[in-house]
Amino acid sequence: MAGDYAFDTTENELVEIQTGEADVLLPNEHEWQTFTKGTSFEVPKNSSFKLQVKEVIDYCCSY
Repeated sequence: MAGDYAFDTTENELVEIQTGEADVLLPNEHEWQTFTKGTSFEVPKNSSFKLQVKEVIDYCCSY
């Protein structure tokens, strides 16, 4: 669903984009990065990250 989201992590997290794309602000970063189908990013435990989604995406989070 389109929108702006913020997520907190309690474990290391791998996020894999299955379809669509999202702009992501990773912990300790100042610039947004775009991730698309077939790409992934990692987020360390006990941190947070932000997503900006413009259209429906499908992603998988592994802990």
